Amino acid sequence: MQRPIIALALFLNIAACDAGGAGTTLPTQPQQASQPRCTSSPCGNTASGKDPLEERIEAGTAIVDAARAGDDDRKRWSNPIYSTSDKPDRLALDVIRSAGLRLRLIPAQGRLVISTPTSTHVFAIAGAQGSGDVCPAYNLYVRDASSEHILLERMCRTFEYKPDRYARSVTYYLYDQPTGTMVDIWTASASGKDDPMPEADPRPVVKRITGGYQFDWAGTQAGNAGKRRHEMHNRYLRKFSGAQKSLLCKNVSTGPGRGDDSTCEGGYLERIGG
Repeated sequence: MQRPIIALALFLNIAACDAGGAGTTLPTQPQQASQPRCTSSPCGNTASGKDPLEERIEAGTAIVDAARAGDDDRKRWSNPIYSTSDKPDRLALDVIRSAGLRLRLIPAQGRLVISTPTSTHVFAIAGAQGSGDVCPAYNLYVRDASSEHILLERMCRTFEYKPDRYARSVTYYLYDQPTGTMVDIWTASASGKDDPMPEADPRPVVKRITGGYQFDWAGTQAGNAGKRRHEMHNRYLRKFSGAQKSLLCKNVSTGPGRGDDSTCEGGYLERIGG
């Protein structure tokens, strides 16, 4: 995955929030420069008269805008959607531009709208703002996609929901456009004050197969019990019965140590209407 824009944003001193310990940070939405760093106005240190930090932030913003407007889908994905953004254009993302596949987050309602020229599916990706949900602020990352699927990662930022009680989590969702289904295929959480963000190592991927997807993952899963080895081998197949459309999970692990019977217990996101 290309991440030059995120790296540049961090270099430009764009704000980040604590992701849960041990020096790990989770990027938040870019913030504008507040007070000028110059002692005179206009600033004598730059040709434009602007503060140098303000110039660097503007340059970084221009690079992000160019990637979002460009035709390279993967470069566009390097820009996450921040639930705390107050800019409507930053809450939407063209995933596969040639197919018209697009995401739009409505943070106030905790809803994610996934649309194409022929379909619109709305999912409850989080609790509504002010609902008391333990994931009030989160980032959404497109990790892979095609004209008919999206692999989406949601990072819930560290949140102290009660005195000295913390929550942070990482969840991967598989969206299937033909069935209008979105299912949790990998998740981990941690609650210790100094726990790191429980990211997957390696990052999950799915393989498109006839009628669905194959998900094979073996790696380190972090959480309250520390890092532990885990293995998953699931197959997601479409089922059509009249007007009913579904994406069914089957554990295809075989042999000793080949996965866990509970690996198909990932929840399906509630679809709102339609």
